[in-house]
Amino acid sequence: MNGWKKIDANKILCITAASIAALIVLGSAIAFAAGKRPGIAYRRSDPNEAAQIKGDARRQTQFKEFGTLRTRLLPNEGSKEAGSVLLVTPWLSYENDDSAFYEELLSKKNMFASYILEFFSTKSKNALLSAGEKEVKRLLLERLNSQLSLGKVAAIYFDDYIFLD
Repeated sequence: MNGWKKIDANKILCITAASIAALIVLGSAIAFAAGKRPGIAYRRSDPNEAAQIKGDARRQTQFKEFGTLRTRLLPNEGSKEAGSVLLVTPWLSYENDDSAFYEELLSKKNMFASYILEFFSTKSKNALLSAGEKEVKRLLLERLNSQLSLGKVAAIYFDDYIFLD
């Protein structure tokens, strides 16, 4: 046979699978040792709606008509890559039993969604993370309340606030 040994396909597949598994384990060990933990920048979910609303939750109503909004953020400073994508599901809390105010919120829903998307699209992921969620909510709340005439929104909350890189 001219010195060539017969190659066994099963042995090659076993060696390849073992090599891939070893690379995965080694890569995970190196990443763990280096302190790089995936998901460290992810936000913890908010508590349930009643726990979030300040004061007496029975006196507050939720406006959850926005759904999930998606926008591209600015690139981080010095980065040549495109900015992250942000998924956000905002909802508003306002005084209970105010049907006229609900109608105003409903009529301005698209405008408010546009304001929210515009706000986020002019920020980078690093800028939003360094500002913090409380500051982001405060700035958005000021902007939304400045456009309302029949009442004021008590607070803005996010069911989702997820960065996709």
